[in-house]
Parts: sequence; C-alpha cells; structure tokens
Amino acid sequence: MPPSSPEEIARQHLDAVGLVEEARMPYSPRRELGEISLQDKVQPTWLSPTPQTTTAAVEDEEKKDPSDSDSSQEQDEQKVHNVRQSLLNPDCWSTRGQVDVSKLQKMVQEGYNEGFSELESNPSPSNYWDPRNAAKHNVNITRPSHDGWGIGKIVLRFSDDFLTKVYQLPWWKDFEDALQPIMDILTNSRSNHSDQKGELVVVRALLASLPPGVTIPVHNDSGEWVKTTHRVHVPVLVRNPDRILFRVGLAPHVMQRIDCTPGHVFEINNQAKHAVSNCDDDHRVHLILDYVVVDTTSSETKRRFQPILLEPGEKLVQTRRSIDRLREMSNRPTPSYIILGAQKAGTTSLYDYINQHPWVVQARRRETHCLDWRWNNELKTKKGQLAYCRKFFYAEELKKHPSCLTGDSTPSYLLDSRRVIPRVKALFDWKISFFVMMRDPVRRAASHYAMVTSKKGTPKQLETRGKEWRDKSFWQVVQLEVSILDACGLIPYWDIEAGCVNQKVFDAFHGSAEEAKAWNLYLEKYVPLNTGSYGLLARGMYAVQLRPWFDAFPRDRFLCLRLESMKADGVDATMKRVWKHLDLPNHPVHDDSAKNTREYSAMDQNEELYLQRFFEPHNRVLASVLGSSAVEWQNPWPYMSPVDRMH
Repeated sequence: MPPSSPEEIARQHLDAVGLVEEARMPYSPRRELGEISLQDKVQPTWLSPTPQTTTAAVEDEEKKDPSDSDSSQEQDEQKVHNVRQSLLNPDCWSTRGQVDVSKLQKMVQEGYNEGFSELESNPSPSNYWDPRNAAKHNVNITRPSHDGWGIGKIVLRFSDDFLTKVYQLPWWKDFEDALQPIMDILTNSRSNHSDQKGELVVVRALLASLPPGVTIPVHNDSGEWVKTTHRVHVPVLVRNPDRILFRVGLAPHVMQRIDCTPGHVFEINNQAKHAVSNCDDDHRVHLILDYVVVDTTSSETKRRFQPILLEPGEKLVQTRRSIDRLREMSNRPTPSYIILGAQKAGTTSLYDYINQHPWVVQARRRETHCLDWRWNNELKTKKGQLAYCRKFFYAEELKKHPSCLTGDSTPSYLLDSRRVIPRVKALFDWKISFFVMMRDPVRRAASHYAMVTSKKGTPKQLETRGKEWRDKSFWQVVQLEVSILDACGLIPYWDIEAGCVNQKVFDAFHGSAEEAKAWNLYLEKYVPLNTGSYGLLARGMYAVQLRPWFDAFPRDRFLCLRLESMKADGVDATMKRVWKHLDLPNHPVHDDSAKNTREYSAMDQNEELYLQRFFEPHNRVLASVLGSSAVEWQNPWPYMSPVDRMH
C-alpha cells in the first residue's frame, strides 16, 4: 500500500474526529485471547485497498452504477469472510492484561507535551523527550514517518528490519524496572494460552508521544521483522481516553476500537490494518514494544538475539531497512558479488531480483564491463585500477552502511576468463561471491542470435551488439562457429558434416590438457571486445567455461543456477539460495517477472536436432564439473535417449 497523501491523512483525521465527537464508535469489549499466533502474520491481512481507503477511490465509486457498487460491496464482504476464516484471531488484537504504569508515568511526565520548537536553551537533565539529551546520554534513532508527524520518542531498544542486530540503548537500564511489570504480564498471559516455550526477548521498545490533532493513517507495518515479532501497546499518559481513536482490523472498513486507558496492555496484529488519531488537545504517550520468543535451548538463537549494548552519544547510520554503528563503518569490499554469465540465461532477471533486497544497492550501471570492454590500460597500478573500477559503484556511500552491499552483472565475463580471471585476482582480493546462470544451450543460442540481429534498440545498443551476424541466417552463424571451434582444435570428437559425436574421443578429450590448450587458443583469437556477435556455441559449452574459474577460485565462492529450475521451483525458492550465498537475510521478491525477454522465431527442426547432438555430451559432464549430485544437474537438458545417440 503506498504512503497516504497529506490530503488523505487530513480526511482520515476529520473522520476520526467525527466518530469521537458523535460517539459513533464505541470501544470493543476487552478479550483476553492470549498471544497472537505468528501464523496470522505471514502476510498482510488485507492485500488490496478498499473503496474507503482513499478519497480518489471514493470519488470513483460515486461515478459507478449503483449495481456495480453493490457487487463491489458483496465482493468485499466475501473477502472479509474468507480472511476471517483463515485467521486464528480474526479480531487482530488481544488484551494481555492491565498493569500499574505509575512509575513509567513519573519518568516520562516531564516534557512529554513539548514540541521541538519549544525546547529551552538548556535542557533539563531529567527530560527524556528532549532530543539533545537523547543525543548526549542515549542514542539518536531516526523514524522518518513519525519524526515527520512531530511524534516525540524515547527509544530503548531497536533492531534492523531483519532482526540480525538488536541494539540496546543506554536508557534501557533507566526504564528496565518500570517495564518489568509489563514483561511479567506478557509472560503470564502467554503461558496461559500458548504451548510455545521460550524466553521473551524485547527487540524493539520505545515511548511515543503523539501530538494533538495528529492521525497516523490506516496502514499495516512492513519489514521482515513484523512476521516474527509480537507487537504490544501500553497507554501511559492519556488525559482523556475517549478522545483517542485507536483502531485495528483485518481490513480498513471492519476495524475495531481499542480502549486506551493507561495500563491497558494489548497486542495487535500489525500485519492487519491499524490507525490512531489523537482528537484531544494534549499529547498521548504509548509504550510500543515488540518481542520474540527465543528457544533458550539453542545457543545460536540466544546469541542472535543478544542485544548489542550501545554507548551514550554513540552514532548510528540508517537506511529504511538497515541500522549500523558508525564505528563499524568500514571499507566494505566493492563489489561483493559478480554475476559472470551466461549471456541470455536469465542474468538480467537474477540481477533485478538481487537488487530488490533492501540491503543491496544497484551499481551505477548493470553491466559495468570494467574488467573487459571498459578495462583501462592506461592505469598501471593496482590502486589506480581499483579506484577506476570502484567508480562504477556507489562505493563511498556504501562505506557508511556496513550491512549493505553491491555487485556487478556482466555476462561476458564467464566466457572471457582469459582476460577477466587475472584482473579479478589482482584487484578484488577478498572473498567475492560469484553467480553463474545456465540455460538449455540450444535455447540460449537462439535467444543470443535473436538479440544481436534485432533491429530494435537504441543506437548504442545496436552498436554494442555488433554487425557481424546481421546479414547471416541462424544456420550460417552455427556453421561459422563450428568451423572456428574446429580450427582451434576444440571439437575433435565432432563430425561436422554428419552432425554427430564420437563419444570415446569426447570422453578422452574433455578435461584434458589438450582441451585446455585449445580453449585458451579460442579465447585468445575469437573473443573480441565491444561486440556481442561471437561465441554462439562456446557460450553454451558450460563445463569448459567453468573449469578455468573453478581452477582459479574456491568452489564455495560459486552458486550455479539453472534457469529452468528457477521457473519450475519458483523465484523465491531460488532466491533463498542466493540470499544464503550472499550472507543476507531472506527477503521476498515482489516483482518476479522475467526481465529482458524477447520473442524469436521457432528453430528449424533439423538445425535444432543438430545443436542438441552437439551440446548433449557437454551437458552430461556438467554435474561432475560442478561436483554436484543434485538431480537438476544429472541430465539438465534431456534431448534424447542413449539409443538415439550416434557413435
């Protein structure tokens, strides 16, 4: 759901004032239903806006035929029914208890209703709301939306969006005793209703002072942390609870009102829609707390959620989804990963999916070619060459955000190992991660030919693709490539005229010193720069392309993926392997559409069979080269039965 516009927020606030002043929305009865199940928080409860969500949508509804409106309302009612049936707690909130918050009230009373512009020149040392005290004695945390609405804050614990780091701020110790009764209530109420055993660990805790006349609009929280945490609210300072409209529900039009009497400990499903309006003329203070239930028998889990203790006045650097200590600002190696190839095997899609992660920053251009086409031969020192390559990335900006990383996707690198490997080893002397995408080499060849001979594209794209194949048919290019491979001594097993393989010769040749010598000759003579019109067949000979890379770098640096597996298993399943390889927390891909695709003519059947026979022995040895026993690599692109093979 996109952010609400100022006009929409103003409209929602006027609606809230009307509900409060006309007493048209009574409190829902308190129901002690225990802890909200995380099963209810897998995804937002309401994935699409309703006619009530925006003013524009309301205006559109008014233009519709009444029968259309009735139909839309029936659809919404049916959707509400379906969602209610799927949730263990369809109300999306639960009273966890009532607690004495008088100690908290005393601690936060001073300055709770002061705006930033009203601060005295010398802050009172006991005013926890004063941002100058927070900067000196605590740690400043930025909360863009809340800060924009003028909401005061006292932050005690905070985490990044993936719960990889939980920070404990200095003032946590000041408030710990005052928070303990709330923690006791939460522990006791969950033990009465939940079978899940474990220790409650607070990962986020802050006090928020909502100014009068401010509405936090209808929304659901986002971020991976939402799915694994329990969100608790405790009203602390509320002069007139009847003037506070706190609502939550599985959809905007079925939200319930929650009693905000001080000390009411309630949990909400923050994947559900919720909103709060302060219709009073005084600030309202809530404690907002998120906790996880930690398996105390797992030392790894306990270590993961062990809070990192920050020092008074320490500086943090934040993005929307990451938060790091300034003292840990480092020269993170740039780039952290390279997608080597193969060309026309899904590398554009993979790069796009990787860049959907909040902790990944795109390079200044997708295909940097800084190690081949754009290599600067004028630079003679490693320092100069590395500085030149780093200009293709946002290297300086990334230094401030240690959690974030960036990478390159230049699919010509896989084939051009003779040039690229020495340059990678010379410049990127850290544990860089490599990705290799592979695809049925016959389909890859057809797509490659279609791309470089296409007349569509910018003048620069047409120039980069090259002119060498534009006046040739696909079959003519195949024959040209076969003759080049043969001239290099790279295919002694292939009968060019008959289009068949001598299996005994292939078995003796592949992986041999003779093959390596012939391959090096091919790379030296027939891999040019500044054109894409080469390597129609060589780019699909994956085993021989991978060997130099595997000889140069440890095997665990590589994640080799099959495009067909990505399609069959789903993008998210593949990306879980990608995130693990990059040492990033899991993140769903929101746009999993294929990128940089094009239509191309069906291949002549005889030409297709010829290429299948050519690539088939190369495909069969791929599993051994990869060192993989996975089923997907045993016969990655089955073309024919053994009986059909010639010789």
